[in-house]
Amino acid sequence: MRYRYRSFAGGPDPLADPLAQQRESVPLREAQTASPGGAAPDAGSEAADGLLTPPGADRPGLTPRELRRLADTALRDLERSSRGRAGGHRAGTAPGTEPTGADLPWEGDDRPLAPVATVRAAALRRSAPDEHAVPLRAEDLRAAETEPVGSAAVSLLVDLSHSMVVRGLHDAATRTALALDALVRAHHPGDRLRIVGFGESARVLTPEALVAHRWRDSPGTNLHHALRLARAHARRHRGLPTRVFVVTDGEPTAHVDEGGLPQFAWPPDPRTAEATLAELDALVREGAETVFFLLADEPGLRHFAARAARRRGVRLVRADAAALGPLVVARHLREP
Repeated sequence: MRYRYRSFAGGPDPLADPLAQQRESVPLREAQTASPGGAAPDAGSEAADGLLTPPGADRPGLTPRELRRLADTALRDLERSSRGRAGGHRAGTAPGTEPTGADLPWEGDDRPLAPVATVRAAALRRSAPDEHAVPLRAEDLRAAETEPVGSAAVSLLVDLSHSMVVRGLHDAATRTALALDALVRAHHPGDRLRIVGFGESARVLTPEALVAHRWRDSPGTNLHHALRLARAHARRHRGLPTRVFVVTDGEPTAHVDEGGLPQFAWPPDPRTAEATLAELDALVREGAETVFFLLADEPGLRHFAARAARRRGVRLVRADAAALGPLVVARHLREP
């Protein structure tokens, strides 16, 4: 019998209330927090290759310039293939309908006015000398920020387990994440992209943290926790379509228990698969499109993937290291 989420977890859905959502968005282990930025010089693939060091080696921190160059080079490499061209999905910048909770200066467009923010801006201005006589000026007007039309909330879940290194898949997974990040920055800034790495536990990663990750230090495949973080991301952007891309070469071998601690077992504990499928069910019920990119063909992964594919909105894509990046980008662009 397959566990339902409540019966497995021994309590309510951890994301059923806003406070729980906030708790679940915090990874079990602290992620590195450097933010990429800076200009990207024109560089070829050979120059960028030197920025990816072998797994397990000491990895000096990348400068923002080096990281941007690495990501842009990865994207250019994919765009050269027929399946990785930057077309299809268009994340527009026109005003949407779902408020984000923030406000911005009103520019005479169709965005709804934010009355509270407007009054606050006028009050702050009137506190200055010689300004109290004018109750409202045009520059006081504030608009409610909304999600851009055509955008999507995207979670890329990257398997960080040791088997990815053994099979030589770690470099392809890293380049795929960097290329998707560069694509969003360059062509679809309205998309909300979250990169989640999962080994013994899952954590939100910046592109730099993914490049710096010591792959050989990650036992386990905790897809359960990764899907939970993806669901929290989807809930944070409720007005947007949700896409979850899972890059993995093995069946789940770890999950988080009722206390939030990772539990690893080999051979895999049957409860791990049940917990993972329960989290997938919760994600699917909330309208997420989930695609598994399967990088290996082994009995355990085939069995788990077949069970996952029974859900509506879940697709399986077989891939190898060379095809992974183009396939992920093409799926994001909604190409056939």
